[in-house]
Amino acid sequence: MPMKLTMLAVAYLVVGGFLLAVSYQPSGPVTTQKTDRVAGSTFLVERFAG
Repeated sequence: MPMKLTMLAVAYLVVGGFLLAVSYQPSGPVTTQKTDRVAGSTFLVERFAG
C-alpha cells in the first residue's frame, strides 16, 4: 500500500508539472517580425519592383 501511494504521488507531481509547463504563458506580448522582405533591401526597391 505505501508503494502504491508513493507511485501515485510521483505521478501526480509529474502530471502537475507538465500541465503547469504547458499552460505557462510568458508575460507581455510576444512580437514577431511580420514581413517577407529580404534582409538588407530597401522598401522602395521592393515596393515598386516589376
